[in-house]
Amino acid sequence: MMVFSRSDNERKELVDVSMDEIETPTQDEINKDKIAKHIYERLYTRFLKIFEYSDSRNSQYQKNGISVERKIFNEEFKNGFLQLAASSLLIETFAAFLTGNNKTPRGKAPKQFNKVFEYAESKNNKLKVFKSNNYFYEKIRCGILHQGETKGKYLITRKNKKLLDGNEIDAHLFHQELKSLLNSYKKDLENSDWNNEIWINCRDKIKHIINNSK
Repeated sequence: MMVFSRSDNERKELVDVSMDEIETPTQDEINKDKIAKHIYERLYTRFLKIFEYSDSRNSQYQKNGISVERKIFNEEFKNGFLQLAASSLLIETFAAFLTGNNKTPRGKAPKQFNKVFEYAESKNNKLKVFKSNNYFYEKIRCGILHQGETKGKYLITRKNKKLLDGNEIDAHLFHQELKSLLNSYKKDLENSDWNNEIWINCRDKIKHIINNSK
């Protein structure tokens, strides 16, 4: 079975939604909330949820000559670099839902990528700081996904203090703002008219996903 989304409920039961199960609801406006929920689950669980895992085990570490106690998982396994790589993949996917495109138009990738930051601005989300400036696409997204590095002296941190501080981008805060933006999109779908552009593009994207799975 080809799965559109997967989630777990309050009883920790895994719930799979097949392509057939998402295709039928898209024929009727009454299913708006259900569709919005499945889209959120598809995007959140595939790209963001893993970075919210926590582990209570602690250990002693030496930092700058000082012994400190830290959580093992946070120190040894969490990685802001990978977190921004996943976020970049999500942004490109999210943009396709906003535009209804089957794939990123040739030669228009930066503009397509920027659609998410434009949407962030409309929601007064802090990711708006990256709008209309290709440095994130060129220096961060392309650098990480194509060469495994950032460019232009940009640094990725997890200080949890400021989203963008000079040439430092906080991966944890970027993650949180992107998750918040997904929630905004979910609410917009729930509250928008069925024939609104946001729904027309969303349904087009779902059709592409279903067709591509066959």
